[in-house]
Amino acid sequence: MVQPARAMIDKVVLLIIDGLDVVNFTLGNTPTMSGLHGRTAVGVAHTEILGAGTTITPIAHAMMGTGQNVIAHRPGKETRGRPYTYLGEPATTIGDVACQAGIPVAAVGKNEAAIVVGGLDRLDISRLEMDGIDANDDEAIAQETIATLEACGSRGLVVATYNGVDSAGHKNNVRGVIEAVEKTDRMVERILEATDPAKSLLIIASDHGTNPLTGRHNNVPTPLVLINERIVGRMDLGVVHNLEIAITIASAFGLSLPEAFGRDLFKLAIEGLRWDSGDYRDTLERQLKEFTAHQAKRPQLRD
Repeated sequence: MVQPARAMIDKVVLLIIDGLDVVNFTLGNTPTMSGLHGRTAVGVAHTEILGAGTTITPIAHAMMGTGQNVIAHRPGKETRGRPYTYLGEPATTIGDVACQAGIPVAAVGKNEAAIVVGGLDRLDISRLEMDGIDANDDEAIAQETIATLEACGSRGLVVATYNGVDSAGHKNNVRGVIEAVEKTDRMVERILEATDPAKSLLIIASDHGTNPLTGRHNNVPTPLVLINERIVGRMDLGVVHNLEIAITIASAFGLSLPEAFGRDLFKLAIEGLRWDSGDYRDTLERQLKEFTAHQAKRPQLRD
């Protein structure tokens, strides 16, 4: 839906914090993710399936990687984590277009991280739970993410999913959630220190919220944070949707992902939101109308 531009970025890290909603986010001290250092854009993200409702972890990861409503299952012994459209066709992911462009693709942490880039078969580097990585260990996730970035070479796409917040929330451990949120912030700081802020884009997102009072997932919006040297000060992105992550990453690499819906959030963060930019719903309504208009009409049933 968004026309590709010249590549602005050599490396992208998408750090997904399972269970981090905006309430959990504000419980902890998070100077790095909150953008006190500048060069940060922050939005309030909706995560739901368009036209439906609250999503679950595999589908939420798939939406981030495709920019569409899709179906996906957790990678494991019997599944490879490939996202599919509702018609049963493989959905194009940011990992697919990165691979075509010769950009190494990697996944770290929870097995669901592989879904974002097209599943286990799309990975050049795998450092997931199935490889022995503890997705609840913030130090391990940070270390593996940094090592994977280095292993990618001059360009790379790394998706890492940290499970500490979600795990504490399911255990009704409020203090544990706060500690995990603050560990996340220190993890982000470590990753930033290991990357070139001018040539790398760090995106922090979440698949859903987890309420530590109920121990269950919720439909509370989640934070979405972009960090890069080109972003001036602390930019407010307003209301966004997680499916806009796909086109944002593709555009940063100068790649095309024509099936993806939404806006290029990195471009908005750099250029600044216009007074009439609205939120993602304005753009999606227009894009969905265009999409529907170009669809072949279904054959009419006869009596």
